[in-house]
Amino acid sequence: METISIMTKKSNITLSSFLNREFAVASFPPTWFIFQPIAGICAFLGLKLGLSPNGMTLLGGILGLYSMVQFATIPIGFSSSVTLTFLLLMVYTMDCADGQLARASKNTSLLGQWIDLSIDLLLIVLLPISIAFLITPHFSILKVSQLTFILIFGRSFSLLTSSMKRAAGEEHKPSSSILKKCIQSIVDTPVFYICIVWTRLNPEILYNVSILYGILFFIESIYFARTFRS
Repeated sequence: METISIMTKKSNITLSSFLNREFAVASFPPTWFIFQPIAGICAFLGLKLGLSPNGMTLLGGILGLYSMVQFATIPIGFSSSVTLTFLLLMVYTMDCADGQLARASKNTSLLGQWIDLSIDLLLIVLLPISIAFLITPHFSILKVSQLTFILIFGRSFSLLTSSMKRAAGEEHKPSSSILKKCIQSIVDTPVFYICIVWTRLNPEILYNVSILYGILFFIESIYFARTFRS
């Protein structure tokens, strides 16, 4: 009877519920207004196809691994930047979709949270390594190592802070300040991906932007520690 009840509830969930972000968590403006609705469409399709949240997470992880290899190896150019932008934004969209799918299907679990966090951390580590592989011919090993460490440390610290807060039952409370929303938009993951992909056209700019973002993500983690509330 319980299984039938859950299946009935699933069948009653409409696409508009996802488009209205009923299963999305509070996010920075670009994610909230653009990527959560798109992720909702993916989650809705996953729900109708019987895809599990962990399945969505793993698909996103596989696409993420492929994207990191492509970032490090495909020739620098306009067309490759368009391709990488699409790939990384799809990876991010699926990362948002798995959580929506889990909440909509009432299929959240500690295992799912662990898989999601592990894949996020893996991709956080692999992106700076991909950048390092790409720019090594243009910079010393010391500079490349600095970039890799700062970017991994900053993004990891931000992710772990927000994850620990959510695990404690706290959620990010969006700010009403337009200035803060603009700053939040700059450090939002999809904006970061777009900046990193297009500065890839110039290794010097890519290096400086990567360092800057590593610092910004560390500052973001401090902001998360202060703005998450139960």
